[in-house]
Amino acid sequence: MSNGIYGRAATGLQDASWAVNESVAKIGAKGEQKTEMLLNGFAKKAAVLHDLRIPLPGFKANIDHAVVSGKSVLLVDSKMWKPGFYWSLLGYRRGWEKAPHIGKSQEYVSTAMNSFLKGTGAKVLTPHLVVWSSRDGQPLSTWMLNVPGAEVVNGLRIVPVMKSFVRGGSADPVIVRRLQELLVRTPRPARQQTASWSDSGQFAAPSRPARPDVYADADPFA
Repeated sequence: MSNGIYGRAATGLQDASWAVNESVAKIGAKGEQKTEMLLNGFAKKAAVLHDLRIPLPGFKANIDHAVVSGKSVLLVDSKMWKPGFYWSLLGYRRGWEKAPHIGKSQEYVSTAMNSFLKGTGAKVLTPHLVVWSSRDGQPLSTWMLNVPGAEVVNGLRIVPVMKSFVRGGSADPVIVRRLQELLVRTPRPARQQTASWSDSGQFAAPSRPARPDVYADADPFA
């Protein structure tokens, strides 16, 4: 049986170079971890994978979560946004404030994953975008928000979606093994070096890939 939990959420967020500051990086990770906790509750009935690379050459963005039930694959992206009313009738807005970052199309994700899983019999469903409020006790609304190539789900509402999805049966092992190839691995700690006055650069932080799959809002979570 291939059901179970694979990987760990927010592994790719250990590098905070993409974020405006460390606080923003931590909040982004918190959103992924909140979704991770809910999805892991279905690991006995499906395969739940966290933090996978998008299978496109040179593309560094990640897929936050993937769930496999039978031959069906559900991709899930987690976001933490400011509280408020999000809608997309007159462009993408939070209230009357323009918020173009929320309308980023997810169609390329489905296309890339379908190509990667070709020959396995996998059926990649429309990705789900799980949105959490960045402030406890201050809700957000997304019922008038449409994101190209994705279904928007408010936080805990991903649970009934999953209850319906996992009825497809145990995860297909061929599909799970293929997806495991995309898992982002936890970086190994750097080898400790002996201090030396002649080696001025030995304590420099190692370079890691940036996270371009986030919005450029100066403070998106405020």
